[in-house]
Amino acid sequence: MRVLFDGYWWADGPTANRTVQREIVLAWRRAFPDDALAIALRRDVDAGEVPAGVRATRTRLWPHGLSNLLELGGHGADVVIAHNYAPLRGASAVFVHDAMFIDHPEWFSAKERAYFAGMLPSARRARVVATSTATEAARIERLAPHLAPVAAIGLGPTPAIVDAQPVRPAIVADVPSFALTVGRLNVRKNLAAVLQAAGASDRIGADAPLIVVGSSAHSGVSGNLERALEALPDPRAVRIAGRLTDAELAWLYRHTSLAVSLSLDEGFGLPPLEALALGAPVLVSDIPVHRETMGDAAGFVHPDASPAVLGAAVDARWDARPSPESRGLAMRRWDWDQVVRDLRKSCVNAGIPQS
Repeated sequence: MRVLFDGYWWADGPTANRTVQREIVLAWRRAFPDDALAIALRRDVDAGEVPAGVRATRTRLWPHGLSNLLELGGHGADVVIAHNYAPLRGASAVFVHDAMFIDHPEWFSAKERAYFAGMLPSARRARVVATSTATEAARIERLAPHLAPVAAIGLGPTPAIVDAQPVRPAIVADVPSFALTVGRLNVRKNLAAVLQAAGASDRIGADAPLIVVGSSAHSGVSGNLERALEALPDPRAVRIAGRLTDAELAWLYRHTSLAVSLSLDEGFGLPPLEALALGAPVLVSDIPVHRETMGDAAGFVHPDASPAVLGAAVDARWDARPSPESRGLAMRRWDWDQVVRDLRKSCVNAGIPQS
């Protein structure tokens, strides 16, 4: 099969989107070495990290949606593997990261909503519409029934983090234990509730702080974190780390007493899976997608619960590492090689030739 991959975020872009784009290319190369692969990079991107055996081609247009629509078709590929926007010409499989912007437009900036607006209409052009989870596939089918069936092909933990040689970050050099939350600093990630949980927890304090890892880049509407920080009984109980290296994040996941993610909604949610992959105890919001991805390997609490309930949930899961059975069952479901096998199978089933 001759495959052209959308590489718009290969070097830069939202962290989760970039991870998904890169890992699909890398896993496809491993799983199907006989396929002829090419990747469409922006014209100013260094092709040095493109894997051997993958040909680099260039796009010139901006933004991403316009580039995909007009530039990805007509390259002689049997199929284009695109993200969010399907090309107007040729056979394609489009991976739609999520459609929560329709259910919750208030979580996104005007600029983001403008980008998202054409995604589902453009997906009509695709032979295959895929996403990460059955939960998200059901949402897309509800909002755009003409796209059904949507293939739920899964994701995997980020190899750059899971396989990194851990390096202890300076922000925890002086504490014996800590809690951890990782993600964009926006209202959807519900960090204010995590801070409230920290304030109400008997476990979290100056000697066992909550470490907040993330940035406001590509973050949508920000949450009111200042108010939540000001309400903390002890401001030393929270440390804002900003962005860290993959090696530092790997160390935190391996040594944290609890990884917390209280997102209001997710298409998938990579940080809890990364935490689980590295053996961390995990507490997540009780939303359908977390039930799908975490199974019995995490603790659950309603993301809108009172601070007292959130704090009690933190204390109950502190140092409660998942059993090998529950962790193994969850991790076996989420694998990058299986992602591309399912995606390629969907393409073949849609009549795309294997030339």
